[in-house]
Amino acid sequence: MKLLFEKTYPYLFGIIACVLWWQSKSQFPTSDAIISSTLSVSGIFVGFLATSKAILISMNSPLINDLKDSGYINELVSYIGQAIWLNLAFCTLDVIGYFSQQSASWYSILWVGLSVASLSAFIRVTHIMLQIFKHS
Repeated sequence: MKLLFEKTYPYLFGIIACVLWWQSKSQFPTSDAIISSTLSVSGIFVGFLATSKAILISMNSPLINDLKDSGYINELVSYIGQAIWLNLAFCTLDVIGYFSQQSASWYSILWVGLSVASLSAFIRVTHIMLQIFKHS
């Protein structure tokens, strides 16, 4: 059950955030400042995640060998890939926000959900990578 939650919680949190935003009927900010800021942060996350993947692949330690032997390395690589794709999707949505009506409800709901999902996926990978670095 714990592994199932670990695999799905970024998406679950994103869906919950969408529902809560939709029910709150809140207004999304109309300025480009939030779009610009989150585009920058998400782009930095993508760079960090790609670097983490490169570090993980190049590491040679007993812990990495244990991860490979257990098959959990495949899960970890999948988590990194998911986090990269979610953050790239969030970057794309931010760019779309520059050219579309940010006040549209579809945009704000999708923005809130994708922001929570991409941040949750980033946190999941960061937590696991910090544990690996701590034990290496």
